[in-house]
Amino acid sequence: MHRNSKGNEGPSRSEDASSEAWFGMSQSDLVSHLRLLANDLERGSPSVCENVVAVEEWALARRAVPCLIGFSQGHPKVANGAPLFSSELFFLDTDRGLARTFSRWYSLGDRADPEFWNARVSRW
Repeated sequence: MHRNSKGNEGPSRSEDASSEAWFGMSQSDLVSHLRLLANDLERGSPSVCENVVAVEEWALARRAVPCLIGFSQGHPKVANGAPLFSSELFFLDTDRGLARTFSRWYSLGDRADPEFWNARVSRW
């Protein structure tokens, strides 16, 4: 966070840029959407006044989401030095070396070229 021209705290440029790149919205908009999601999940069903979209002939599917991949150091469930795929990434600030996934905060070490991991993952 940094102070903007009005003296209010807000996301840094790299925070907003990573949020725009991964989620198509600013960090503050992402936070608002996630709060709405949490509120909806607590409530358990839509209110009568909400617009609900119908889905016909539906099925469950998977889709790619942003995540971190790297070697674990200090993870509670993955051994040190073992390859790690994080849960979904919601926050990335490369300037401060911080990331927040669905599960936890990460301190970012050295960045690898994506080809480093592409070559390894294809063999798994």
